[in-house]
Amino acid sequence: MKNHRPQFIFTVLALIVIALPIAAQGAAETSSNIEPVVSVLDSRGIEISLREYPDRIVSLSPNITETLFALGLGDKMVGRTDYCDYPEQAKSIPAMGDLLSPSVEKIVAAEPDLVIISNLGQLQTIEAIELAGIPVAFIDEPQKMEGTYRIIEKVGALTGTTEKANSIVDGMQAMIDSIEPIPVDSRPTIYYVAGFGEWGDFTATGDTFLHDIITLAGGDNIASEAINWSFQLELLHAKDPDMLILPPLWGSTFEETLGQFVNHPSYSSLSAVKQGNIIPVDSNMIERQGPRSAQAVEQLAKDIRKFLR
Repeated sequence: MKNHRPQFIFTVLALIVIALPIAAQGAAETSSNIEPVVSVLDSRGIEISLREYPDRIVSLSPNITETLFALGLGDKMVGRTDYCDYPEQAKSIPAMGDLLSPSVEKIVAAEPDLVIISNLGQLQTIEAIELAGIPVAFIDEPQKMEGTYRIIEKVGALTGTTEKANSIVDGMQAMIDSIEPIPVDSRPTIYYVAGFGEWGDFTATGDTFLHDIITLAGGDNIASEAINWSFQLELLHAKDPDMLILPPLWGSTFEETLGQFVNHPSYSSLSAVKQGNIIPVDSNMIERQGPRSAQAVEQLAKDIRKFLR
């Protein structure tokens, strides 16, 4: 009797070789057919589709970090920027670098499922991260309170916390609606001191989020027709606002900044300086589009009313 075993083995091996590509193709087709749990159009117009909600998130913007914590996702964060300092717990999360040039190596090493960013100045960073196969959502909505709501809602959608996001937005809207409006003929003129001195004068111009904050709080922004944060010192003196909003300079206290401003020859003659109508603010709370924005409006409205009495 002839031995047919070698021929049998050859036949089996041939069938396996033929079947493996077919099986691999079927697996690939099955994988590609998995429906995403969420698809969100980011601010670049790019659709961000995730097959599951992220368990590891890197935030490259302070307002996004605040939003993630407000949504109860602080424990899912594995990276932040050096400037993501609120809430206090955020400081314990590994830092990826500054706002404009974070370390792509550190971000990739953190193995995030999603990176969220709100500054297109980081375009090269976005491209490098995406090349590493990590999805990046760019979320930067219009410089209005409505834009702030959309930021929170989009982060909520991407992270499976839509219900919580809607609750936060509802609470913010209710807080702003509860602020007693100041009659139009009683609204004080206001100037936001974003920068001053030898480097130039900068303020919350009409195309900024801060302009909307001032307006909602009951103020009349003297820089409403200016753009790109820039303002002329001569125009500041010509309009001579009723009140000044003064955030502390980076690395300084409000008292230190106030002393520098009121004693500077370029500003000491302003009516608001002479009368002491200068409102201190928490720059992080008022300048970041996030969950504390309504609180910033409420606090500013209270401060404005104190000076009107």
